[in-house]
Amino acid sequence: MEWPKLVALLLMGMTVQQSDARSADGASVNGTWQIRGLALEIFDCERAVCGRIVWVNDPNRRQSQCGKIIIWGLTPEGASKWKGGSILDPDDGKTYRLAASMEHDGVLHARIYRGVPLLGRTEILRRVDPRTLTGHCQLP
Repeated sequence: MEWPKLVALLLMGMTVQQSDARSADGASVNGTWQIRGLALEIFDCERAVCGRIVWVNDPNRRQSQCGKIIIWGLTPEGASKWKGGSILDPDDGKTYRLAASMEHDGVLHARIYRGVPLLGRTEILRRVDPRTLTGHCQLP
């Protein structure tokens, strides 16, 4: 998986870490977020945020990636920031660190890195209605 996809997945995971987590404008981060060719469902899991793949643009990757939880351990660090998470690249199996923040306009910024956050990369995630995605994953 490319870095942009990983970062997006990590951001989604961070935002769902706590079900009562809110952005600066009071909106919940739970829901479906898209970055490039992926969509993630962000949800609360064991006092942290997790993220599962619910849509993959590439039909050849759907069977192997749909339903995979690739974000976990993201904990709140204030009203609109999360830290301490991990994200799995579903293509190569590598795990990266993750931090995220929600901006006032409702956009998520995910910081994906190894070691030092400064040396990582930021990806942007946007909320999406999953019903608009052709080829949505069939999850149990």
